[in-house]
Amino acid sequence: MSLSFWITLAVYAVSIIVLRRTRFWTRLFLEPMAMWSMIAGIVFICQPWMQFLYRIGLTVLIFGLLFWNIAVNMNPKNGGSV
Repeated sequence: MSLSFWITLAVYAVSIIVLRRTRFWTRLFLEPMAMWSMIAGIVFICQPWMQFLYRIGLTVLIFGLLFWNIAVNMNPKNGGSV
């Protein structure tokens, strides 16, 4: 497994802990950020010009999917709005 996988896993675990403890990151803020990072990941993978963007495209897409999962599952008492 690559280093980007372990970094993604670590960020996901830390963000779950942080988002459970704070009310600053609301669902209204996190959902659009996750959606735009998923769109950016797809664009990075599909563009043919820059090798760097192509290499990080899947990682950006996975970050977006993970944060989308967190944002959708936040309940109102932890700062989200349903």
